[in-house]
Amino acid sequence: MRVSFVELFLHCKKIFRAFGISYGCADDGAGVVAWSEFAGLNGMEVLKQEISDMPSSGMDSIEMISEENGLCRFDGNGQSAIILGKLMADYALGMAESRNTVRVYMGNTTRSRLLAYAGHYIASRGKGCLINYKTEGGGPMWILATPEIAFPIFAEGSVAEEVMQRNLTEELGRYETDGLSTDDFWMVCTTDTEVITSCVRKLRRASQNNEIKLTESVHLKAVFEKAYLNGAEVDESIWRMFEDIGHQTLVEATEESRNRGAGENAC
Repeated sequence: MRVSFVELFLHCKKIFRAFGISYGCADDGAGVVAWSEFAGLNGMEVLKQEISDMPSSGMDSIEMISEENGLCRFDGNGQSAIILGKLMADYALGMAESRNTVRVYMGNTTRSRLLAYAGHYIASRGKGCLINYKTEGGGPMWILATPEIAFPIFAEGSVAEEVMQRNLTEELGRYETDGLSTDDFWMVCTTDTEVITSCVRKLRRASQNNEIKLTESVHLKAVFEKAYLNGAEVDESIWRMFEDIGHQTLVEATEESRNRGAGENAC
């Protein structure tokens, strides 16, 4: 079935609300899933896998463990990265008002390609972004975004890791990704976008020799724009499953609620 961006956003928002996610985090999560689905990153499938284990708390579930040498370490307490990616992007952007580079290390969470939304969001605010995590198979995945690149770039594999480690500066966090497990992610928000652009150029050169699995910005952009114009083709079985879950947010009408109506007169 084919749906518009707004239809998918509202549909997903009901899912988050049905599981007790606060309004702000529900908006953020729905935005992440809808954008990712339209960009061809299987947002609905990831949500299907993670929603049943998602804690109802949002920012309240996060604990800052330490802040030293410009690196902020957090414990996500099992919260999904669908929620935490956007929250950490907002946190990093706020901190970036007073410093050139902000590094965030989030543990005890999920990880998926949906973290690309956080990179896209930071880049749309005029900053560069790096995100690194390990795939389910344990391989390194890098997401790079700058204001000059319309959509993020994915670079996967050991050669991509070598290229990134050779070119990261101390300020951006060289070698800090070595300790990542499969339930962590690492994020950088920086005004030094040229370093990220330089990494992108070197990754592209390596990909010409088929040494790196690269998903280009232009590919995501083309997929997104086509879907946004014509609607995205989504899995109807997942849509119906979400529809059943979303009905949990509906409150049964009572005689009192009918008399009071809705809007300001319902106060």
